[in-house]
Amino acid sequence: MNQPVDWSTYKFHPSGLKHMMVKSRKKDEILSETTKAALREIYIREVWGRERTDVLANKYMQKGIMCETDSIAMVERVTGNKYFKNQKTLENDYIIGTPDIISPNLVDIKTSWDIFTFSAVDEDQARKDYYYQMLGYMWLTGHEKATLTYCLVNTPDTLVNDELYRLSFKFQNGEEEQYRHNYIYDDIPEELRVKEYEFSFSEQDVEEIKSKIVAAREFLAGLSL
Repeated sequence: MNQPVDWSTYKFHPSGLKHMMVKSRKKDEILSETTKAALREIYIREVWGRERTDVLANKYMQKGIMCETDSIAMVERVTGNKYFKNQKTLENDYIIGTPDIISPNLVDIKTSWDIFTFSAVDEDQARKDYYYQMLGYMWLTGHEKATLTYCLVNTPDTLVNDELYRLSFKFQNGEEEQYRHNYIYDDIPEELRVKEYEFSFSEQDVEEIKSKIVAAREFLAGLSL
């Protein structure tokens, strides 16, 4: 068992705020069932040191980590801006996180898994998935604006091979190489492989986040297996 957690000061990552902000269907409860489920996972991770394997082995997350440098480099070529990867973790009394880029502008990079997931992204989907994460980063940095940037870059061979092996039972002889083409995009102009969406800071929404975090801390303090 890990050291006891002081839930009264526990800080949440901006990437998890989306789950925190789901509205409860019960008028007399501030936390939704979705939020409570996410909090139970936090409790198990922090107290008992276990994390869901589908989170740890997430192929989308793996590509994002492995290809972050490639994505940033492509955005620089397309936009003409020079960006520097932020290495500093920022925190306040409620949240803690490490934005991708904070100078000269606040930019968060999302590396799409493949051409199909990239094509499916539009502004409505971007805001639904990442508004509260971007708001959290603006809160931490003091920026009034932030840009969410989706990138479509080649998938590393290791991930492609893993994916094709996983699907190999579905293929006829020789079809693996045909499907490998799905993960390589050098034939597509780079300007078509970058999508940018701008977000604005909202003090009102930050205050709502604060109230949800206070309630979440109280809920976590009362949890047990």
